[in-house]
Amino acid sequence: ILAAAEQIAKAQGRAWPLLEGLVSSGKLPSALIFAGPEGAGKELMAVKLAALLDCEAAGAPARGGRGAACGAGARCPACARIRSLEHPDVHIMYPVPHDEMDKALPEVLESRREDFFNYGESGNRARSIGIDMIRRVTEVLSKHPFEGRRTVVALFEAHLATAEAQNALLKLLEEPPPSAAIVLVTEHPDRLLPTVLSRCYEIRFDPLPAEAIAEFLVEFYSVEALEARRIAALAQGNLRRGIKL
Repeated sequence: ILAAAEQIAKAQGRAWPLLEGLVSSGKLPSALIFAGPEGAGKELMAVKLAALLDCEAAGAPARGGRGAACGAGARCPACARIRSLEHPDVHIMYPVPHDEMDKALPEVLESRREDFFNYGESGNRARSIGIDMIRRVTEVLSKHPFEGRRTVVALFEAHLATAEAQNALLKLLEEPPPSAAIVLVTEHPDRLLPTVLSRCYEIRFDPLPAEAIAEFLVEFYSVEALEARRIAALAQGNLRRGIKL
């Protein structure tokens, strides 16, 4: 996952350098919105941000006297656990069918561990982020981090949060714990309540260049180079579509 995220970060020429700068300066807001079109790599960037915040190497002296995260190689134990979506201070939340959070969320996470780009575990059933999930997020963030410096919660497809859930989330966004990092990942920020939007720092992601999608397919899906370029052209900036094709 982190190797894939590293490759996409290079293609997102504005978003990732901005995030790195905010982290290195100590000015990263507690609540962020990752907004942009489908397949822009926003989910991967949320995981990469978590690694940057909780990497054990990030605070250690590196060559030249600066601390640096260990990156795509996930050489430290923290990054290795983040890479496998098993770090106790990094919580990835997905919308699930109503009243099935306790059963469905672990199933989705296990599916993502096998292939981060898997989708469709719920079939055609309607999914949402309900108030029970926000209560879990609140409980998680109320505790001190177990191992890392920050507790990171990423809500994927945040636009599927119900109005009740968004209002509950608003209370958390108004007074987030000092160790919290909350990332709302969405293709439709306009579906979030204005009060939620106003309390988050928005990072905009662009459609991915065709060359980046082609390189990704060659590197991580062993697609022959010519075929990868053909698929990337059809994907129209959407990595998820490229992988599906």
